[in-house]
Amino acid sequence: NHQIILTGAPGTGKTHLARQLAARMLGCSVNELTDENPNKFNNRFGFVQFHPAYDYTDFVEGLKPVDGVQGQIKFELKDGIFREFCETAKKPNDKCTDEMPFVFVIDEINRADLSRVFGELFYALEPGYRGKDGSVLTQYSSLRQLKDRKFFVPNNVYIIGTMNDIDRSVESIDFALRRRFAWYEVKADEARFDAVISGTALEDRIKEEAKKRYLSLNQAIGETLELGESYQIGPAYFLKLQKCIAAANNDIWTTFWKRHLELLIREYVRGWPKSKKDEQIKKFEAAYKLAPEPPAQS
Repeated sequence: NHQIILTGAPGTGKTHLARQLAARMLGCSVNELTDENPNKFNNRFGFVQFHPAYDYTDFVEGLKPVDGVQGQIKFELKDGIFREFCETAKKPNDKCTDEMPFVFVIDEINRADLSRVFGELFYALEPGYRGKDGSVLTQYSSLRQLKDRKFFVPNNVYIIGTMNDIDRSVESIDFALRRRFAWYEVKADEARFDAVISGTALEDRIKEEAKKRYLSLNQAIGETLELGESYQIGPAYFLKLQKCIAAANNDIWTTFWKRHLELLIREYVRGWPKSKKDEQIKKFEAAYKLAPEPPAQS
């Protein structure tokens, strides 16, 4: 596949994993993909985060306001971020050839109306229609010169998307687009915890204690019928432990629960009846504290 979506619970490090995957495909380190470290890899790496206001004019092409004569505003046809990226991939130079991969990461891909963002690119993304043979007329093609009216996605462009399973806008990914992507679930499991936390400055004893609480809490969430694994809490949340330690708080675990986990849990059970909601929060807190589960209320 030329495109894949990394999906999973919040805080599982999907964005960082996408950048790691891009770096591996490009043959460089993650640090070499940053704007602060300009090099040949920057031209071959693109990144955007979708949001509800994002549309076709931002992604593919559209009329954008520019300064005109005597301070007046006029509109010009401008390439969107993805079309601009594809045009770069089509033009080999002294730093890259048309066989080298170009990787475009779309973070939070399901937060935008994807039918509106991609438009006719639904067709052009198909692996079988990549290249000039899959050229399409875009919505603003009549404003371009004849030789530039058709657009295609080059064979050397790869797309990595990320999304949370529980985002309320998840339904915006329709079946037409789902078919064009491979899917990989990033689970909030022990291996993911080790991958995210291992390189931090946390003491080993803190890491081990955090892992026990993380696994216990996620087991309780996963076994809750109304929630399940999609609502498990990713290890990236536990990176905030460093702030609790820096605050010189003696009970970092209670502080961490109150500041970073409890409010998230309350959001999960917001629509539940009050008695059931309070009881469930206590069960999750007990699991996090590695304490016996409190007795059910009669």
